[in-house]
Amino acid sequence: MQLPTRVFIVADTDAEARKLVQTFDQSPGFAVSGFGRADHLLQVRNDVDVILVHSRELGRIPALSQATVRILYLVQGEPGTLRLDRASAVLGQDASPAQIRAATAALAAGLHVESLSATALHNDGGADFTLQEALTDREIGVLNLIAEGLTNPEIARRLGISRNTVKFHVSSIIAKLGAASRTDAVTLGMKRGLIIV
Repeated sequence: MQLPTRVFIVADTDAEARKLVQTFDQSPGFAVSGFGRADHLLQVRNDVDVILVHSRELGRIPALSQATVRILYLVQGEPGTLRLDRASAVLGQDASPAQIRAATAALAAGLHVESLSATALHNDGGADFTLQEALTDREIGVLNLIAEGLTNPEIARRLGISRNTVKFHVSSIIAKLGAASRTDAVTLGMKRGLIIV
């Protein structure tokens, strides 16, 4: 069984942090390990997979520069001067819960979101962002089987792999495409020419 992605949330206020906790509460595959206010964060949690940071003043969080885990920043406007390493990603503060979960899953899987500004969120219905890592041949195959309407168990039988492996591929596809669901992944896959009709 695949372990859930452990998320720690940092925000300017407790209310903002609790709102972000709700983004993950009802979503399988995620577990919120805790949250804290940005100005009270004394040490970084390294026992989590992703730290989600929602702060208007990112400079007030010096401890995050010492983090060894991946960091997803929610920023207002353009990322601008925010310096990212390969373990970080940026979303606009107006990102949907589905986009936040997809980016979190992508980071936890070791992918790198090149950049995603608030402007980019509004292009193409807000669901398109660029990842450095393209879909693998296996993932393209799984995406095509999803487009045919097959369920995870049916895909597992067809490909001779376990259901957990299919579930991992589906999660990876959704994260890489920035999709909100399997259906959304198929729609985006068709737009990008990944679905063989």
